[in-house]
Amino acid sequence: MMTLTNLLLIRRRPQWRRLIPVAITGAIIASAVVTWNNGDWRLNLSPSEPMGLWSVQPYKLGEPLHVGEIVTLCPQLPAGYDYSWLGHDQVANACTGGDTPYVKTVVAGPGDVVHEDRHGVTINGAPLPDSRPLPFTTSKPQIILPQWRGTITLKAGQYWAYGAGDPRFSFDSRYWGPFDRSQVQSVAHPIAVFNYRYSPRITN
Repeated sequence: MMTLTNLLLIRRRPQWRRLIPVAITGAIIASAVVTWNNGDWRLNLSPSEPMGLWSVQPYKLGEPLHVGEIVTLCPQLPAGYDYSWLGHDQVANACTGGDTPYVKTVVAGPGDVVHEDRHGVTINGAPLPDSRPLPFTTSKPQIILPQWRGTITLKAGQYWAYGAGDPRFSFDSRYWGPFDRSQVQSVAHPIAVFNYRYSPRITN
């Protein structure tokens, strides 16, 4: 004979089953938050590359870098500028001085000819999409950005960085020039990411 208790248990079981995907998702998010920027993981919160969870493999100096690869790097920034707007997150794989490494796409390497003017960047004559440099940051108070200008044939060990996610507002080589292979920390691979179009309140 079916009792009232049995009927209630039957009705409740499907509801508990619905919570299983939620619990699994919550566990994944919690694990990502705990492990982000530690070991082999990186949580990218900058829209200049797809935002989300990345797997990073340490880069050994001397290994080849290829155009199209996404790397984390610690470039040498031009002296005399205020970079406080970048923030200084405390991460396990930080650059010297504690800054967070940048996540950028390699778009040019040794032998490539890079030209930049106020209109944007070209590589071997081909324009990079949305590469017009901004004169100021989009934060308040607005800060003057460094500007790299000229034409260069990249030498051995030199590369050009580009934020391919939302390049309009990426802080990359158009502001600090080519980077050296010795400044690369790791090669990054997307795990769970999404593209985000940044819409600042302040525009240049």
